[in-house]
Amino acid sequence: MGEFLKGLEHRYAVSKDGVKIHYILAGKGKPVIFVHGLGESFLTWKPQISFLPAQGFRVIALDLRGHGDSQIPPKRIKMEDFAMDVESVINAEKIEKAAMVGYSMGALVLLELYSLRKEVFEKLVLEATAPEYPPAMTEVLENMSMHEIARQVADFAVSPVASEELKREIYEIISRTDKSVYIQSAEAATQKSYRSILQSLSVPTLIISGELDYISPPEVAEEMSRIIPNARKYVFQGVGHMPHREKPGEYNKILLEFLSGA
Repeated sequence: MGEFLKGLEHRYAVSKDGVKIHYILAGKGKPVIFVHGLGESFLTWKPQISFLPAQGFRVIALDLRGHGDSQIPPKRIKMEDFAMDVESVINAEKIEKAAMVGYSMGALVLLELYSLRKEVFEKLVLEATAPEYPPAMTEVLENMSMHEIARQVADFAVSPVASEELKREIYEIISRTDKSVYIQSAEAATQKSYRSILQSLSVPTLIISGELDYISPPEVAEEMSRIIPNARKYVFQGVGHMPHREKPGEYNKILLEFLSGA
């Protein structure tokens, strides 16, 4: 991880409500913005950050408020705030248009942003997500430590054949997150449906799913592909809720083809 971090440029943007948002830059070329999932940080995108700059892309990956090295906000987190975080990075880097890649909750954050600033979207990748989720299990989470939450996510977000090394990386990323931030984020992400925004998408969109994902199963990806006009869909075989980490080589190939295509 140390060598990987050395090659990155770290910057901060300030969101409209004054929250400091950390993000990294790597490479030069057409911008691609990555938004992580619940309880994570930019580190979840390590395989993509390592790959895309050599393909002529400028990678930008942020930590949403309360996550990674971004500031924990003084007020309760809403999805609109997360969208504002992405917008603050776009504004700081003076980006007119970019391809956007969102994973799980991060995909919903991008849909939230699309409803506010669709003109900044060139292409959109929605990985392992759904139009809506059942309510967050707040009482259960409140009775667990972040160690227990991170261990559970590391065990169940990936397929049974995922390596212990990958599970350890997932655990290390999520265990750093403040528990109140984790719970607030889970509640925010499960409070509304994004179906109407999906129906309104007018940019090239790629839906990515894992065959063994029980959180956002392939049937949901199929449903989303019918809702979104002219959407493409790709299902990774033998992986769970994290295709970008379980099969990074195949994921990078599919992502590159989509980003480079018409």
